[in-house]
Amino acid sequence: MKNERIIEEIKSRIDIVELISDYVPLKKSGQNYKGLCPFHSEKTPSFIVSPLKQIFHCFGCGEGGDIVSFIIKYNNITFSEAIEYLAKRAGLKLTNYKWSNQDFNRIQLFRINEDAILYFIKNLKSNNDAQNYIKKRGLNEDSIKAFNIGLATDSQDGLYKHLKEKGFQDVTIKASGLVVQEGDHFKDFFRRRLIFPIYNSRNEPIAFGGRVMDNSLPKYINIPETPIFKKSQTLFGINIAKDYISKTGFAIIVEGYIDTITCHQYGFKNTIAPLGTALTQQHLNKLKLFTEKIILTFDSDKAGILAAKRSLKIAANSNFRARILLLPEGEDPDSFLRRRGSLSFEKKLSETLSIIDFIKLTSSHDKVEWVREALEIVSLYDDVIIANEILCELTDKSRFNESILREELEKIKKKNFKYNNLQKDTSKRENSRTHPPKEEYLLLSALLSFPENLNYTISKLKLEDLYDPTIKRILEKIKTIQERFSIDYLSELCDDKERILISKMLVNPGFDNENVNEVIDDCIRAIKIRRLEEQLSYAKGIGDVKLLNSLLKEKRENIKGNKL
Repeated sequence: MKNERIIEEIKSRIDIVELISDYVPLKKSGQNYKGLCPFHSEKTPSFIVSPLKQIFHCFGCGEGGDIVSFIIKYNNITFSEAIEYLAKRAGLKLTNYKWSNQDFNRIQLFRINEDAILYFIKNLKSNNDAQNYIKKRGLNEDSIKAFNIGLATDSQDGLYKHLKEKGFQDVTIKASGLVVQEGDHFKDFFRRRLIFPIYNSRNEPIAFGGRVMDNSLPKYINIPETPIFKKSQTLFGINIAKDYISKTGFAIIVEGYIDTITCHQYGFKNTIAPLGTALTQQHLNKLKLFTEKIILTFDSDKAGILAAKRSLKIAANSNFRARILLLPEGEDPDSFLRRRGSLSFEKKLSETLSIIDFIKLTSSHDKVEWVREALEIVSLYDDVIIANEILCELTDKSRFNESILREELEKIKKKNFKYNNLQKDTSKRENSRTHPPKEEYLLLSALLSFPENLNYTISKLKLEDLYDPTIKRILEKIKTIQERFSIDYLSELCDDKERILISKMLVNPGFDNENVNEVIDDCIRAIKIRRLEEQLSYAKGIGDVKLLNSLLKEKRENIKGNKL
């Protein structure tokens, strides 16, 4: 079975509404379903799923496509990885599927990581010193198993030899980041460290972190970034925590591996952590799939407070509702839980600070200064409901008149807009100049919805008369596959930009189905008249009276609708 037939079989077995409903709450809206887009922040649903056409499209951000496109975008995976996932869901085996070199290499990296995990676990089980160290740190057997904690021994190339014995090639082992090349030799990246496997939200092992068991530095290291691992996008523990985050409605964000594992061990299984880096917008974009509420946990020292303030700005930019859990100075979640227990931590969670309370507590005693600092954070929210909620709290706790605060907030927003959005405005102006002409949009839209008109339209239309390059490329591909036309086949030939436009047209054709033939004729006529007007301008410029009269006659005939 060829790849195309396998993909068609997968699509025939999986309904797009059922699939997307597993990720996005959908409500019926006429013939379609509607929900909040998972690919950008919005409060009014603009994400449309069509059961009839088996496609989705967001009119807010422009994302669109079929079930394959959705899984690729939602999970940030390759085409072949999406096919593998959907095939499992559909109950199909991919024994005859031909993988691309890129996808084969990614799959090999996952397999290397799986073998490395088993290797590290085996090392830990046979090393009493490492086991004793873990016990001293207070981690129990359940935690060790749940997080697949292992050990890198003192061996310089033990893992490398193990992976070679498993049949992996040097180039792939090196690409995994688990070894480094020195001349003609390979050495293990980790030595004498506890190993923490790092997973993505699909529970696939993508990387590793290591911690020393003495006072040497650096205390923690991660493998370098690889084709399957991007540090600024990865949250430790998300593979286990995601279900608990969805269930509780919020995530607890801490700062390290041990903090995360200890929180899970004490029952706070909705805990995750960045990988030794500050919280980023990419982290929250990943987390937004499960919640938009977070509790940021920090030490109450100066560094912790500065980190918390920075994280609050990141949260505001992502429209997350955030609260702060400040631990006593010198404490982290691991030490706090081991010394005081889960009930004390639970109490701390119930006493988390709102953005306003945190700014008021940790900033200047000058009321005007801390109010301005709070307004700076409020100004970063696009979500007016969240912003208004925080502003109301600020009004109450600052005792300033609400109208004064709103006036100051608008000043801050205008200042930020001028500074941050000049490039965005320029881009919008450029986009408006390249917006598809209405007649070209409607013509392609009509052909996609009613392909029985293809032969007629192609015979009447000159593709060189089209302005919009994306529409022109799509119609050129349609012309190439004319007799074998199908939306699926066309989509395979198109790039992302073309596929998004196709999905938009299928969801929102822009015309009444009852007058499709009239729409097609009107569009072809409008394109011809536009071309004639350009030729008329040229004829006038060179003073060719004979050509001018001929073109005027042709234009009049087209306007009357007597000629196509």
